[in-house]
Amino acid sequence: MKLATMILQNAIRVLALILIVLGFQFWVGHNYQFVGWHMRLGELTILLLWILAWLALRAGVRQKTVLLAIVYGFFVVLFAMYMGRLLPGKAHEAIRVTHFLLGLGAVGFAESLGARIKRGV
Repeated sequence: MKLATMILQNAIRVLALILIVLGFQFWVGHNYQFVGWHMRLGELTILLLWILAWLALRAGVRQKTVLLAIVYGFFVVLFAMYMGRLLPGKAHEAIRVTHFLLGLGAVGFAESLGARIKRGV
């Protein structure tokens, strides 16, 4: 289980790096042709978070923590799907920042779950 956890965590880390690079490219107005890739990779990242949550549940991590990670993943995906419709104009920058922070939060959840699995807690 620890090997699977390590693989999932590293995959999430690599995906997060790619997503951040792509996201900042969009933020400065470049490479919009990769928005579809960004979306799919974000969905894959959340899917890997959910798989990690399932492993955490099997490893004995508190059900409340696992459930929170799953719900958080759903919220991140929903927010990302509808973020283009929120606060148009200059106020949309707040939505972009929120999207970025929510994505980092998902990576943080993955790190937390991974650490708890490895500790056996």
